[in-house]
Amino acid sequence: MTDFYVTYRFADKAARDGFYSEVKACGAGEKSRKEDGCIKYEFFYFADEDDKMFLWEQWESREAQKKHCQQPHFAELTEIKKKYGVETDIQIEDR
Repeated sequence: MTDFYVTYRFADKAARDGFYSEVKACGAGEKSRKEDGCIKYEFFYFADEDDKMFLWEQWESREAQKKHCQQPHFAELTEIKKKYGVETDIQIEDR
């Protein structure tokens, strides 16, 4: 099992909220959770930082997550990230 801890940083709260609104509208989370090998795919807000968001992805394997990165909804998420100038930090943990 592999966990991907993704921290998104935005210019401000408005950018964060706009980003999440578009991600939710395109169904990226729901589509990702239906993929083979996906165990968890959840977005979280930081309690004390309005310019950040956290995504916890948990996959059966790194290979399953690599397939996720080839899906159309992943490409759509990538375009939304570009639109909002999102900076991304990813930590990976194999268990």
